[in-house]
Amino acid sequence: MALFKRNPNKIKLTHAERLYQTIIIIIVGLVTLSCVFPLIYVIGMSFTGQAEMIEKNYFVIIPERPTILAYQSILQKSNFWSSFLISVFRVLLGVPAALLLTVPGGYVLANKQMPGRRWFMIYFIITMILGGGTIPSYLLMRDLHLLNTFWVYIVPAFGGAFNMLIVKLFVEGIPTEIVESADLDGATEMQKMLHIAVPLLVPTLCALGLFAAVGHWNSWFDAMLYVRDADLKTVQFVIRELLLSSGAQTNTSGVGNDIIITDKVTSEGVKMASVVVALIPILCVYPFLQKYFIYGMYTGSVKG
Repeated sequence: MALFKRNPNKIKLTHAERLYQTIIIIIVGLVTLSCVFPLIYVIGMSFTGQAEMIEKNYFVIIPERPTILAYQSILQKSNFWSSFLISVFRVLLGVPAALLLTVPGGYVLANKQMPGRRWFMIYFIITMILGGGTIPSYLLMRDLHLLNTFWVYIVPAFGGAFNMLIVKLFVEGIPTEIVESADLDGATEMQKMLHIAVPLLVPTLCALGLFAAVGHWNSWFDAMLYVRDADLKTVQFVIRELLLSSGAQTNTSGVGNDIIITDKVTSEGVKMASVVVALIPILCVYPFLQKYFIYGMYTGSVKG
């Protein structure tokens, strides 16, 4: 009977507080449902054949006759796996490239005694607001001999003014006592950056790395603009081309001349399956970086 005793230290809530918490729980539940429901819908539609889609007016949550024809249509594409590996290597190299110059750049900009600091800040902010455009970017890639090479995905990723400013805000929030104690010990600026700033920047760098990884994984426009070799195309570009050319495909079976149409995969099913395939890597990585993502964005945006 001791298991059912009430906790005497439990805080008693008033009726108004209970009503408030109930309303908050309902709102959070509705927001969560609005986020989860589209994903369930996409997954359900990706396993649905043409006949069932027509029967249920293209609105299927849990298919009664699930089929993997849409996934077979994607995975049987000749260059799908090569493009998948290209995207994986792009993420593995692009994320470190995006962070390599971000940390020293943000650390230097956080030094209020640096000569010309204000003008450097103005320069970086201007590059965030004004872009060169497609044609100048293409000409730059051509002059750098990066066209139709894998490195056209990596080299433009070095640095980043927005990420640099986030790192700058975080470094400015480091207590001055820590920096002064390092100065008394005779630490150089490089040592202070590597042994003080970088360890404290880990959550922020994980958050920025997640942003960079999602950006590299979802990118397809640069593959269309700068690359002509089919073996260097990214998986998102291949999926896009598949969506543009997808139509109803028939899966048949039979003996001799007696052919029986068993099912079809529609363009809607292919679209939904392609979305699921593109989401799988991000869904596998995000849970491990979620805590760093939340804490990193908080510490990178709140100063002091």
